[in-house]
Amino acid sequence: MKLSVFGAAAVLAAASSQVLAQSTCNQWAPCFREGYCDSNAMFCLWGLCDPVKSFNSTSCWQPEACATQTVSFDSAADAIPIKAYSGNPSTNAFLSVFEPNHASVANSNLAMKMTYDAAQKKGFGATVTASHTFQYGRVTARVKTASVAPGVVSAFIIRNDQTGDEIDFEWVGKDPNEVQTNYYFNNVLDYTKMVRYNVGGNTAAEYHEYTMDWSAEALVWLVDGKVIRTLNRKDTFNPATNTYAYPTSKSRISFSIWDGGNSGAEGTQQWAGYPTPWGPNTMYQMFVDSVRISCGGDSTHPPTSPSVSPPVTLPSSVYPTSLPSSSVTPPKKCIPRPHY
Repeated sequence: MKLSVFGAAAVLAAASSQVLAQSTCNQWAPCFREGYCDSNAMFCLWGLCDPVKSFNSTSCWQPEACATQTVSFDSAADAIPIKAYSGNPSTNAFLSVFEPNHASVANSNLAMKMTYDAAQKKGFGATVTASHTFQYGRVTARVKTASVAPGVVSAFIIRNDQTGDEIDFEWVGKDPNEVQTNYYFNNVLDYTKMVRYNVGGNTAAEYHEYTMDWSAEALVWLVDGKVIRTLNRKDTFNPATNTYAYPTSKSRISFSIWDGGNSGAEGTQQWAGYPTPWGPNTMYQMFVDSVRISCGGDSTHPPTSPSVSPPVTLPSSVYPTSLPSSSVTPPKKCIPRPHY
């Protein structure tokens, strides 16, 4: 299940000093993402940045090659706020993409929290994404979910934001003993392909290992080393479009926690459980003890061309629709919008 981006205007209104909501960026804010331009990693990181609408062909950062590694979260440098990222994936394995930052390294875990946002009347969570890209291979994460109550969604995904290709594990608080597997192709949100699996215990009370083994020919999901689902590429062929509806795009590995119960979308609320219970001091936390990544090599099937959703545009009465000319002082950077 995917949740559409929400609260973008409110977050930018509270935090941004300058926004460009046009189709072309300038040299001060060269990287375009979903209707906005800026110069930091939240906008320039490969996979987030739209190269067509950015300032020029070199504005978006180049993709970082996959790295076979184990991340044990023994150092604070293993996961940092994306605004502090200098572009060296060897230094920082994971990046927290929300502001305010709700992710940190604590007790040799990646700890991600969700607290109540009174202005939005829903929880504000966290998304942490890998700095290296990933296209085929095997990734295993040892996770204790945050899904202890209806509406609380935890996720472990492989995704390309530009093409909409995704492979995932998701947990919802109304079914704490279950994990759900799904995949998406080319931005088509087909929820009928979701498959449930009973882990055999409360996923928020104990750690389990979750694995996605992705090759050009098959997808395999495993829990605690046991295969729970296999998808063969050959079985995804659509004769009407003469395509295989199978994710192939270079992507990033991510973890997230978000409020599905107070999302405002009826289908999402029914799926996640609702309402999400909130009190004055309520906080939900997801923990990732370790991540093991084994790179699988290059594609043997060409990836599908990106199919990008139309950009979000704010009204001109709220923000200026153009940046100053090059003869004046460059605008200040805006704080990136959250992405759910």
